[in-house]
Amino acid sequence: MYRQIKNNGQMKTTVCPECNEKRFLFKSGKITCTNCGYSIGKSFNKFGAEKAEFKGKIYDSKFEASTAADLELRKRAGDIKDYDIQYMVESWAYREDGAKGFLVKHKVDFRIHHNDGSFELYESKGVETDDYKWRRKHLENIWLPLHPDHTYTVVKQNVYRKRAKRY
Repeated sequence: MYRQIKNNGQMKTTVCPECNEKRFLFKSGKITCTNCGYSIGKSFNKFGAEKAEFKGKIYDSKFEASTAADLELRKRAGDIKDYDIQYMVESWAYREDGAKGFLVKHKVDFRIHHNDGSFELYESKGVETDDYKWRRKHLENIWLPLHPDHTYTVVKQNVYRKRAKRY
């Protein structure tokens, strides 16, 4: 793919600063050279979430990283035993005739190990997508009744955007 930029009425072809290649791939908000892999620009999330790091681990959003920091404080204080990151929940959806239909997988942000031996699935959410709502419904109606030692908690991010005042 050739990406051309108009400069004072003339078409100018973009070249890679590393290998002078003229072909680029545009994916996820990042322009990448097809020859050497040099990246131009920063990748982005369509909901505006920025990846964040906490204790050497990369989280999908700053809110999720702050939730991990809160859980770490609770662990140090002795409120909880431990927690797992990106816990995979899998369950089968069955057809009306009783045959297996399809496998539903859902990665929960955290699984908390409480001191009494119970577990809590802990989800940090900024935006609830339709796919998440479907997986949550499946988790609550099918997986949780089969695992009575687990509870499910969703923490939602409160985002207040200030509007610019116009005079």
